[in-house]
Amino acid sequence: MQIATALPGRKRQLTKVFKALSDGTRQEILRLLEGSQRTVGEIVGNFSLSQPTISRHLAVLKEADLVVDQRQGQNVIYRLNDETLSASMRGFFGQFRSCQHSLR
Repeated sequence: MQIATALPGRKRQLTKVFKALSDGTRQEILRLLEGSQRTVGEIVGNFSLSQPTISRHLAVLKEADLVVDQRQGQNVIYRLNDETLSASMRGFFGQFRSCQHSLR
C-alpha cells in the first residue's frame, strides 16, 4: 500500500491547524467566532482568562490561518476563516476512505 503524501508546505499548514485545534480554549474561540466577528474584548468577556492569554491563543489561531483580524480604529476585529478550516478538514480527512462519503 502506498501512502499519498501532501506537499511539505501543506503538511506544515495541517500541523499548525491541528496544533491550534488541540486546545479547548482555542476550540471555544472558534465556536464564538463562527456566529459573528468579535473584538478581543468581546472574546475575553466569554472566558475567565486574561486579555494577554486570549491574545496568545488568538496568535496561534492566526498563525494557523484559522482566524483573520482587521483593525477598526482602536479595536482589532477577529473573524473565523471558514475557508481554511473547511479546506484543512477536507484535506486531512479526505485522505481516508471511511471519511470521503461524509465530506461530499
